[in-house]
Amino acid sequence: MARNTFYAEGATKGAHYSINYDRIFRTGEKLAYSYRVGFSIEKNSLAFPVGINFITGHSNHHAEFGLTVIPYIAKYKTFLSGDNESDKYIYIIPAAGYRYQPAKGGLFLKASIAPLIVLDPPSDNFWKMDAHYYLYGSVGAGFSFK
Repeated sequence: MARNTFYAEGATKGAHYSINYDRIFRTGEKLAYSYRVGFSIEKNSLAFPVGINFITGHSNHHAEFGLTVIPYIAKYKTFLSGDNESDKYIYIIPAAGYRYQPAKGGLFLKASIAPLIVLDPPSDNFWKMDAHYYLYGSVGAGFSFK
């Protein structure tokens, strides 16, 4: 089975694209489990998606349910300077979608839709976060291999 995947993902909110690695770490009778790690560097923002996915089916076509958390830093160039003007967010994405991943490897496709929870902590108190809610969608394409 092709357990490793590199893919690019485009999204409607937050980091508009990311480069990701996905690894299926466990296969069961009804579900397979994978984790994902990625990064995104845009003009003024930096993001690091991490998540876990639950994948159904044993054919090439799968339903996928996942939970992704994305630490997101806007104006990241000032993040470690004395004049820190960066703004930090945490994106929480409980998604449902479709995944095309042949067992032999090759073309990988995915699409998902989710409610997006954006936590916006004030700079003086990280634990006092304001939550905002949005509709979120993403599509991804890449390559799977053993």
